[in-house]
Amino acid sequence: MIKTLKSYNKKVLTITLSVNDVNSIKICMLKDLYDVLDNMISSSTRLVIINSDRKHFCAGADLKERSTFNEDETIEFLNDLNELYHKVQSLEIPTISIINGACLGGGLELALSCDFRIGYEDSIYSFPEVSIGIIPGAGGTQRITNLIGLSKSMEWIFSSNKYTANEALRYGVIDFIVNNYNYSDFINNFILKIIDNAPLAIKSVKKSINSAFIDHGFKIERQEYLKVLKSDDRDEGLKSFKEKRKPNWKNN
Repeated sequence: MIKTLKSYNKKVLTITLSVNDVNSIKICMLKDLYDVLDNMISSSTRLVIINSDRKHFCAGADLKERSTFNEDETIEFLNDLNELYHKVQSLEIPTISIINGACLGGGLELALSCDFRIGYEDSIYSFPEVSIGIIPGAGGTQRITNLIGLSKSMEWIFSSNKYTANEALRYGVIDFIVNNYNYSDFINNFILKIIDNAPLAIKSVKKSINSAFIDHGFKIERQEYLKVLKSDDRDEGLKSFKEKRKPNWKNN
């Protein structure tokens, strides 16, 4: 389920992921997020926070659910996921993801859709997709490259490495690190610095900055995702994940 809370005189909307221990992305979760974004953001809302009240922020797509999809259902799910993340990125007002625990795959793509990423000291980040024969397909290849550059984004995606909060901060994937002791003061100060400023100016500057974001790369990402979706590698990746063994890749 998705929980919501309005604070700071209803100027801040907090969207809390509360689906399961790892907040894996299911169809029902997408529908709930759509509903919140469509119906909970009012003219008085000046900032949106996305966080989690579970052990992890979001460990990516629910592979058990995904393994039951046929090709058309997989593409439909990917379309919905892309549309949702574009919706988050296109919000006129500032957005912040506050990350605890694992932030992997589609979960990291969600965080990258936000304007700012604040990670707890124990948070972990990764794009594990190539280790199961696919690629990040919900804007991950584009957003992380736009954020940290070509070679660093290739390192992150090619390696499937898991990165600590300090490493993610050093790469520029997250913007700040917090802990249980300084969290409240930091968040309050950070939010107030934003919402105390002119709302129209904030919206205008966000639109201006995002206009530098090129959409062509998203089309290429989709083409390449469809290529791996129909591959033996993808089948082997999902099968090895279920069987908890190392994949046996073919030479393509």
